[in-house]
Amino acid sequence: MAQQAFPSVSGVPAEQLGAMLLGLYPLAAEPERLGAGALLDWLARHIAFDGAWFGRSLFESGTLRPQGGHTRGLAPDFVNDWCRVRHIDPVVPAAMAQPGHGVALAAHELPPVASMRAFAADHGIGQALSVIVPAPGSPWWMHLSLYSREAAGLGARAQALVELLMPHLVLVQGLGLHETPMAAPAALTLLSRREAEVARLFAQGQSYKMVARTLGSSPATVRHHLRQVYAKLGVTSKVQMARLVGAQAA
Repeated sequence: MAQQAFPSVSGVPAEQLGAMLLGLYPLAAEPERLGAGALLDWLARHIAFDGAWFGRSLFESGTLRPQGGHTRGLAPDFVNDWCRVRHIDPVVPAAMAQPGHGVALAAHELPPVASMRAFAADHGIGQALSVIVPAPGSPWWMHLSLYSREAAGLGARAQALVELLMPHLVLVQGLGLHETPMAAPAALTLLSRREAEVARLFAQGQSYKMVARTLGSSPATVRHHLRQVYAKLGVTSKVQMARLVGAQAA
């Protein structure tokens, strides 16, 4: 009996892709594991890489400002170091210009800027492969970057897989963490003093008018601050916001 031939998706056999996804979606039911970076552990079973960063950011002043995420195989100070050179990292604008498409760049292809090349050398980056997509219904941009110590360590198969898998990774992250946004201490540092006051008062159960009266502001101004709080914290309800504020107070 002849063996059935399965079609391929972007060069990846459909049967293989289906098997991967069957192993991915059950992670959504385990938010504790997701919070510990289980998505990157899962990804490492299917793509060979030396380091990875999966997270979310806000787009500000022409570049990304990280707001949370997980790394694997990278130094603890990796994200902070990247933030110092983010304004000259050519991968970000290239990936954002084509959301969902992987952008690969070898270290020797970086612009001849000492700080950018020093960053790559310090962290042993020979090649980076990144894909960025907007998170539906939110101000966030979700990004996945894989790193190899070799200049050509991440080939066409790796690029095809990250492009195919990224929407699923974002969806699983959302399914598993829809009631647990960013960790409270990191999240609340994003707010201005007045935004933090608005969040605290709403978390105590006050209405728009009560908050406005307490702060000496108009209800319209309070609504504006609340919209900013929702966007910065990545929440969609007062319940989620109250949990974050309550966690910090505790």
